[in-house]
Amino acid sequence: MYVWRHIPLLRFFVPFILGIHIGNSLEIGNNILLMVLVLSIITLLWAHFYLKKSVSRALLLSTSFLLLSNCFVLGALLTNVFNPTISETHLLNAEPSDYLVVRVCSDPADKPRSIGCELEILSGFSDSSKVNVSGIAQAYFQKDSLSSAISYGDILVVSNKFKEVEDIKNPHQFDFKKYYKNKNIYHQGYFKSNSWIFTGKSEANPILRLSFEYRAELKSTFSAYFDNRAIKGVAEAIVFGYKEDLDEDWLKAFSKTGTIHVLAVSGLHVGIIFVLLSSLLGLGRSKGSGLIIKSILIVLFLFAYSMLTGFSPSVSRASLMFSVVIMGKAFNRNSSIYNTLTFAAFILVLINPLNIYNVGFQFSFLAVIGIVYYKDMFRNWFPRLSWLGDKVITLLSVSLAAQITTFPLGLYYFHQYPNLFMISNLVVIPCISVILYTGIFFVISSKISVVVSVYLARIMEVYIQFISDVVHYIQNIPYAFFENVHITLGQMLSIYGFIILLTVTRKLKWKYARWLMIVPVLSFVLCDQYYEKSLQGSEVICFDVRNETLVAFRSGKQITFLASKGVYLDQSKLDFILKPYLIKQRIKDSYQIFPISCLSYARDVGEFKSLGNGFVWFQNKSIVFIDQLSMPIVDSVAVDYAFIGKQKNSRFLKNELASLEVSNFIVMNNWRVTHKNYDLSGVDSVVFQNGFLRIQCQ
Repeated sequence: MYVWRHIPLLRFFVPFILGIHIGNSLEIGNNILLMVLVLSIITLLWAHFYLKKSVSRALLLSTSFLLLSNCFVLGALLTNVFNPTISETHLLNAEPSDYLVVRVCSDPADKPRSIGCELEILSGFSDSSKVNVSGIAQAYFQKDSLSSAISYGDILVVSNKFKEVEDIKNPHQFDFKKYYKNKNIYHQGYFKSNSWIFTGKSEANPILRLSFEYRAELKSTFSAYFDNRAIKGVAEAIVFGYKEDLDEDWLKAFSKTGTIHVLAVSGLHVGIIFVLLSSLLGLGRSKGSGLIIKSILIVLFLFAYSMLTGFSPSVSRASLMFSVVIMGKAFNRNSSIYNTLTFAAFILVLINPLNIYNVGFQFSFLAVIGIVYYKDMFRNWFPRLSWLGDKVITLLSVSLAAQITTFPLGLYYFHQYPNLFMISNLVVIPCISVILYTGIFFVISSKISVVVSVYLARIMEVYIQFISDVVHYIQNIPYAFFENVHITLGQMLSIYGFIILLTVTRKLKWKYARWLMIVPVLSFVLCDQYYEKSLQGSEVICFDVRNETLVAFRSGKQITFLASKGVYLDQSKLDFILKPYLIKQRIKDSYQIFPISCLSYARDVGEFKSLGNGFVWFQNKSIVFIDQLSMPIVDSVAVDYAFIGKQKNSRFLKNELASLEVSNFIVMNNWRVTHKNYDLSGVDSVVFQNGFLRIQCQ
């Protein structure tokens, strides 16, 4: 009840985001939503005038429920409004066009072999006739001197080589289609040098253009003063949020020690800058008009910093929240921090409803909630001994408070948990403060004095190298982190339920909550058992690997992989494809990988039996890999499944099919193989693999 009364915006925000989720999950027409909204508003107006004359508790309760329902409908309606695919001119629905006029609407990213950016489609044309086309697409340009000159706002003409963003190719891999959908991007394309031209025109938001130009200038400045690429990448990430130069090895070390947040410009960095500005301006000692002027200056500086980071969502969230708190105190409007947090969330969701699916959005708000609510509670557990001891305990309390509210989300999304996060944060966060402060003065001095800039750059290098050594050392400590942990959505919600009930028990001394805590515990166990049950059974999975073969034979939690040479000898490719699948299947060590050439001999291979000459027996199913046939089939053989690759020609396949009685043909590498290639026009049971293929073998 406290939450419901003292955080009034939360009453409207909860049904609003529920409406967004339902509107995004289900296709509800705008006409239906508008009709419901209009009827609700008419009913509310009638109830308002009726209640002015006669008070009715039942009607008051009904109208309150109806008002919250309107928030739900508005959320669903807003999702439809922000959905560009409902437009007839969207690239998904528009008439085909040979060429497209596009505008670069993001800061181009310098990739190893391409220049990547987002393009806003302005129009299209075919045979000199204009076509109305709209939408945003992800583009990659062949890297050369011409594409390196692309900048934000440039108007280009490109060949219409865009294709829809594809579904995931293999089980449980990162879903790029869903990721881009949440950014309203549904197409992507690659453009060689001869497939696009500059028009010489530019249309840009002046604020964003200034932001990107200054970021480019900062990148040049950092490149001039930092020789070590890894150190430069960390410095750029901490000071102004540029992450393209981050070293992969360092990135993994920061992730496994629970300090990855320091490399993403976020609320921590905004808070550090706020502390610096407050100290320099003497905000705590100011009153009246002086307090208002200084508060406005700090808000403007935070806005400028957000602009410097390209209006990074995490920085925008933090800056918006700090600005509301600062201005509220300046005008003696001390509202609840939770209400302020809800207001910031409301604004960002109104700007883009799909922000609720952004992992950074979820993490940042949960972290702030945890810090605000739990920090002082944890701090009070320890006595105040000295100034330094108090700072250490406060820092530990902040780290623990943030982890309490974010670790279930981290387990669910990233399948790992840093056990030594308190130690690593205790060392890293103070160093980050020094690096950020030094970085700000370094940026200023780079315009004034080379000598001072070199000195400040060396200070940053020393601190960055120190925290790198620390996180790498902690990473190598036994049991420093849990990885490859998989929990379901239900289990994550159960953990949050347990945390909330535990908090309620301690805060309100409500003894019955102790018994209620059994509910999320049982829910966690039941979700676990249900998921484990779903992992039982047997299946064959044909993975989608370009020009290669990778097939899994799974029986319960025992699994055997067959891999062609190009996959079997490439550990990085195996990790990229198999790790997400193994994590979701909760398989750690109970798997084996064999080269597919072993099918030439009769032997037991893990979970299946090789019969030789490409034939396999698994769970009462007979399978033949056509590519592995080393000898002609003399007698007629009946098989359940025949896997056809690209190594054998059509003539060979035609000869072998005469001796095979196949129930199901599965053609792999479908981007190169068609009915025409193998003359399969007379065969009914042909599956052209598109992405991974799962065959149940119960």
